[in-house]
Amino acid sequence: MNMDIEYVGRDAIVELPGIAFTYQLSDTPREFHKLKDETTSLDWSEQYSFIGDYIMYPYGSNNDLPDVIKNVIQENYIAPGIIKKKTQLLWGSGPMLYAESFNEKNKPVRLWQENETIKKWLESWDYEDYLLKCATDHNYMEGVFTKYILTKGSRIGKNFISKLEHCYIDRSRLATHKDANTRKATHVIQNDWSFSRVNSILEYKVYPLFDFNNPFANRTPILYSNMYSFCTDYYTVPDIYGSLEWLKRSTSVPLIFKALSKNSINLKYHIISPQAYWDKKAAEIKHNCTIKGQVYSDSMLTDYQNQFLKKIGEVLSGEGNTGKYLHTTKTFTVDGQNLIEHGWEIKVVDQNIKDFVEAQIKISQRADHALSSGIGLHSSLGNVSESGKSDSGSEQLYALKNFLLTGVDIPEMIVMKAINYAIKANFPESKLKLGFYHEVPEKEEDVSEGDRIKNN
Repeated sequence: MNMDIEYVGRDAIVELPGIAFTYQLSDTPREFHKLKDETTSLDWSEQYSFIGDYIMYPYGSNNDLPDVIKNVIQENYIAPGIIKKKTQLLWGSGPMLYAESFNEKNKPVRLWQENETIKKWLESWDYEDYLLKCATDHNYMEGVFTKYILTKGSRIGKNFISKLEHCYIDRSRLATHKDANTRKATHVIQNDWSFSRVNSILEYKVYPLFDFNNPFANRTPILYSNMYSFCTDYYTVPDIYGSLEWLKRSTSVPLIFKALSKNSINLKYHIISPQAYWDKKAAEIKHNCTIKGQVYSDSMLTDYQNQFLKKIGEVLSGEGNTGKYLHTTKTFTVDGQNLIEHGWEIKVVDQNIKDFVEAQIKISQRADHALSSGIGLHSSLGNVSESGKSDSGSEQLYALKNFLLTGVDIPEMIVMKAINYAIKANFPESKLKLGFYHEVPEKEEDVSEGDRIKNN
């Protein structure tokens, strides 16, 4: 029997003669952690691994939270654009130097200034590219890793920070030396934590944490600047973590519409499988490979999945299969006061296409708004609206003003923390800081005719 499978991420559209169905994994990244490790919780500080002379603290229950969030966001049709928009709003007109002062009403103000010495140093190592990467990391994970590179002259007492380097957050982990009499992180370990290569575990590098009270103590220290998460010792749990299930729902809706429209497919079923099943099957295949002395590859699980989907299609299609059925089971995991269900689901798609499509659109719209809230950007600024039309200018204006009043200062502090420590260390007499410059928006009627947006 001919079968056409088109994968979209880990989900798929399956087409056989006389039948078609969509297929997706039921887990969200939050559930995925639970399925892989029953002892998982958000309290990652109680988990650690020994690497050489260091205790490494994992980022996420399986030490892969940055990768989980990256994959889920990038598979979504709207999330990357909203995050990029938030980065652009934080960036404003770009980074500029300023001095802090007070105006005649005794309110704090920024006095934007030029300083050729500091500017020449910043431009010598492309500080704008560094800051853009840091702003992007912050909007995904609400944390930034930065490496300080000191000049060779620091060895003989001529202390100076040569440049700053952005560190990829998926490769950086906080750690403590095993002999340190503290639970606080003292170092950062950089490595390929996916262990995609055999020698990955042996190629790690260790750097001391940056000490702002003694900035020249080490030649290559690393600073982790982040938003503190309630009752979490080491890493930030980004706000978007709680919206991942809605994000997955938002991602699945275009897949269903694609199945409906592709080659006039008459979509009959929507099948949802638990990730736990595939984790168990992958473990079995790996075990069999070990026994046979073979090297396991992901294609083995894909081949098994294709055969499995073909069997499902045979059961669900054709008059000759009358009386056949698919036996499904469900399991439950107790998580606090929540009862989490894991199991196979086969949903018959109502052939009243209009009602079905409208229901999916409502799910998508609700998911988009939940996602916008999780990312922390007003829906009118993220181009997310109920009707698909652009929000009114006044609504966008007030949303922008509110964002500039409440949504910029803390992210800017986190993104700029490393570079402002460096400016203070290198140029202590200047008393200047680096910040993002923003124009205060005005209503069009309050702007002279020649300066209005429509005329520019």
